[in-house]
Amino acid sequence: MIQRIYIKDFAIIRETEVSLQNGLTVITGETGAGKSILLKSLGIALGGKADKTDVRSGQSQSVVEAELSDENIYRRIISKGGRTRSFIDDEPLAESAYRESVQSLADFHGQHEQQYIMNAHTHIDFLDRFCKAEKMVEKIDTLYSQLMDNISALKEAKSKLENASNEKELLQFQVQEIEAVSPEIDEDISLGKEFKRLNHMDELVSTVQRLNQSLTEHDHSIYRQLSSALSELESLSKYDESILSFIESIKQASVSIQDASSDLIQYAGGIENDPSRLQEVEERLHAIESLKRKYGGSIEAVHDFVHSAGEKLKDLSGLDEKINELVSEQKLLIHQYQINADTLHEKRSEIAKTISKQIEDEMAKLNMAGATFEVAINVKSEMDSPIKKDRDGVKFGSKGYDHVEFFLSANPGEMPKPLTKVASGGEVSRIMLAIKSVLKKSDPVETLIFDEIDSGISGQAAEKVADALADLSKEKQVICITHLPQIASKADHHLYVHKSIKNEQTDVVVRYLSESEKVEAIAELFSGESISVEGISSAKHFRSQARG
Repeated sequence: MIQRIYIKDFAIIRETEVSLQNGLTVITGETGAGKSILLKSLGIALGGKADKTDVRSGQSQSVVEAELSDENIYRRIISKGGRTRSFIDDEPLAESAYRESVQSLADFHGQHEQQYIMNAHTHIDFLDRFCKAEKMVEKIDTLYSQLMDNISALKEAKSKLENASNEKELLQFQVQEIEAVSPEIDEDISLGKEFKRLNHMDELVSTVQRLNQSLTEHDHSIYRQLSSALSELESLSKYDESILSFIESIKQASVSIQDASSDLIQYAGGIENDPSRLQEVEERLHAIESLKRKYGGSIEAVHDFVHSAGEKLKDLSGLDEKINELVSEQKLLIHQYQINADTLHEKRSEIAKTISKQIEDEMAKLNMAGATFEVAINVKSEMDSPIKKDRDGVKFGSKGYDHVEFFLSANPGEMPKPLTKVASGGEVSRIMLAIKSVLKKSDPVETLIFDEIDSGISGQAAEKVADALADLSKEKQVICITHLPQIASKADHHLYVHKSIKNEQTDVVVRYLSESEKVEAIAELFSGESISVEGISSAKHFRSQARG
């Protein structure tokens, strides 16, 4: 049950908070005052689609909130940019999770649901609610999904098997090509360095030998020039001891040059000019670069390709086994689907007859005496289908193999025809009310909300609808916008909606009416804005009748 709604900056509503009661609550008010906006905001709070145009002009966001008897507060915030955020007790939820949490809290009937029942594809959902078959449908839905996945996987496996020979041959060739080289991580880097050194061997040897001559072995080598400089400085140091520091620096330089010369001689002696090794390195580098170009651009990618190819070869080698497993799995899934679909078909067929009669009885109470309502259950043939009905293949889906459609004859003697083709607006409203009246015994939803239930009806039909709503409200919380005095007279609670203009801004005021105000509001429904004496008299009469 909805205990409270709070609305801020939604459409023309600046801010309002309304406590809701059990029983039948009607909402009336002047045209364009915001009655439907009130219910729309409640619908959005309970998971309905929001739009950026719902935000009040000049504001950045709207807030709609519903507090239920489970003590949870369901809140949605709509931004001017179009984004909607959802919260339960201040905890943010993803939109899908929020809608799933609120989907069974209230049942809205308005233009959308009227369109819903006028779509034959939805009739099977109504029947399943009567049957309390939701868990059975979920089971069939799961089996159907698994069967479709199996069929797809089996088709793919068989297709792979047809091409397996060529694919296996190619993969084996590629793996052998890589394994023939077996490149190691970073081997291309180390080989590149070695190739540079071997490719410039002559230049390295000749340059080292020439530099060694310049450092120590030539008559005018750097080492000999430093030795000569040392001798001169040592002679001068007899006259100035400060020169000794220069002598020490030159001695260190002289030792360093000797060491460098010795190392260069050793380096040159260790170089082997091996043309065969150069060719070997060059060829291996070429082989590795070729693999890198073919298989991903790096040695790591080449290794990954080998691993992936190995997995594919393993899969291809096990295709026959996999196909056999899929065939066995498919037989089991078909068997399980068939059993569950048959059981559901039997349950639907049994309940369909019962509820057809119950809905006819309810329609009779709603001034549709003699109307015939039929829940037709049919199957469609499909020759190659694995699912059978009376040994013939039938079309099947996520809800079984039944095709359900409601048929109606509004007048005695006429053959029932598809509801979607023959029902008028007023009849659809009453049929919906009849369905909900029958559903109330099994439907867990505590709150029913009607926006256009009185569309297209008047007179005696209006009185019958009013009685049905009052009867429904004994077991459910019923909230209803109405334009009919017959319905308003039956209400336990009466909300009146009107516009208020302050500081050149429009606002919406929602308030409960006292008993005397209820009479005036009902009279207004009789007479229009100018309430007549006759309207007041009729309103009092209706109220007195409603209260017994």
